[in-house]
Amino acid sequence: MKFKSVILSIILPALLVTTRAQAQDWQNRAFYEDATAILSQKDGPKVIFLGDSITQLWIETHPDFFFDNGFISRGISGQTSAHALLRFREEIVATGGDVAVILIGTNDIARNAGPISLENIAGHIFSICEIAKANKVTPVLCSLIPAKTFYWQKDKEVRPDRDIPTLNAMLEKYAKNHGIEFVDLFTPLADTGEENFNGTLPPYTKDGVHPSPEGYRVMEQALMPRLSKVIAGLPERKECSLRLMSYNIRNAKGMDGATNYRRVASVIADTAPDAVAVQEVDSCTLRSKGINVIRQIAKGAGFHWTFAPAIDYEGGKYGIGLLSRKEPLSVKTVPLPGREEKRALLIAEFDSYYYCCTHLSLTGEDRISSLDIILKEMEKLDTGKDIFIAGDFNAEPSSDFIAGMAGHFEFLTDTGVFTFPADKPDRTIDYIARYKAAGHAYHPENSTVLEAAVASDHRPIVCELGEK
Repeated sequence: MKFKSVILSIILPALLVTTRAQAQDWQNRAFYEDATAILSQKDGPKVIFLGDSITQLWIETHPDFFFDNGFISRGISGQTSAHALLRFREEIVATGGDVAVILIGTNDIARNAGPISLENIAGHIFSICEIAKANKVTPVLCSLIPAKTFYWQKDKEVRPDRDIPTLNAMLEKYAKNHGIEFVDLFTPLADTGEENFNGTLPPYTKDGVHPSPEGYRVMEQALMPRLSKVIAGLPERKECSLRLMSYNIRNAKGMDGATNYRRVASVIADTAPDAVAVQEVDSCTLRSKGINVIRQIAKGAGFHWTFAPAIDYEGGKYGIGLLSRKEPLSVKTVPLPGREEKRALLIAEFDSYYYCCTHLSLTGEDRISSLDIILKEMEKLDTGKDIFIAGDFNAEPSSDFIAGMAGHFEFLTDTGVFTFPADKPDRTIDYIARYKAAGHAYHPENSTVLEAAVASDHRPIVCELGEK
């Protein structure tokens, strides 16, 4: 799996919804707060897409484009060039970004934040480029993509078919004069027919503004030759063969009391794991307002999802789940004991490994009983493949349960690094381990407790493995 990184800034259209929280945090820095902290932990080079709904939908529509190239998504629906300018220093410069590919201004033209001149829109974008260059971040400037009209904007004076080409010409001239790579995303998507002139060709859009899957592929084909030249000048980074993650997400309720699925999705997506063991997940409960939580997060992060219910709860189910880049070959759910609430073990099979997820009981005796069940299940699996187990074990390293696990499993994450509570961790209860009796095709290379202090009450853990 490749994991190059460069920074792409792309801000594109959607209806801006103002809330009280957004009024206090106008640029919406909290949206990617934990993901930004995680990105700061990573070695460069780094690639980040900073944008609005087009960028949000891009990773959801074609996640492999991001994960295979190691690109990072920073899309926030409805944002304008002013939002991007305010976010740029914190999310790009401060995280050690290497390259910024900038495509923004459509929502300005839509007047999402009120009327603004094309000169002022361009000025915001020029300022982003200048901040980038001043901080040794290489900007790559993209044209806006075409739109005939905006479906949410009924003002007849708003003319994207006229203003987008004009702004694009200003951006291209600036890029040429300042030695900045410019990528034309407008021309390959634009309709030249009389009725839809300067709109997007129908196969390439789903609503006249946002690209279809085919539209995104056209954008990628236009972008990558230019971007690849920039990437080629960056230092190489050794990549692992398998990246596993475990995250107790507490239904995406953060330490700030806010439930934010997108915030959790961005933490996961930025880590680019192959598979994620997820704990504390609702499916269609009253508490989650009927939302299938793991499906919602999978959509935001661009993963396949699997849910394993442990108990009935408030009209729906509550349990654990798995997110994965590839769809599992098979899935099995095994009930586990828990006197405060029943628990579960989820076993997912992939081509070369199994990944098991669990969230164990708060009661020590139940955890010991669970270990017996887990071991019996391990014996049923194809031990020619690696077998990994991860989750919130609700047991500290000095416990009898962890001692019992150690007899059969090799812990791949550092049990000396605390994982809970997220804001000020003082204990380790989250683990990733490998079954010793299975056929080790991979060898551990690195493990990390990610500095995500807000999105959940647990910090996510990650281990990286190489092929032997």
